[in-house]
Amino acid sequence: MKGLTINDLTLMCLAQQRAGNGEKRILMSSDDECNEYHQVWEGFMDGKDVAQYVDMYQIRTSNVTSQEDLAKNWVILT
Repeated sequence: MKGLTINDLTLMCLAQQRAGNGEKRILMSSDDECNEYHQVWEGFMDGKDVAQYVDMYQIRTSNVTSQEDLAKNWVILT
């Protein structure tokens, strides 16, 4: 699975707004098995702004292939 794009997430958010959930807060799974959750704190950070501070072990369960890939092709939702 490639993962969601911002466009995918936008459509999902619009559907949630239409369903009356626009003021609800967001929880995110901390892992792919949904064993733990945390809230979304701030919003989006561009991967290029943080790539130099991210070690590959921190994103080992993602599809990010390198720090260059993170900088070019990814954003982080915090």
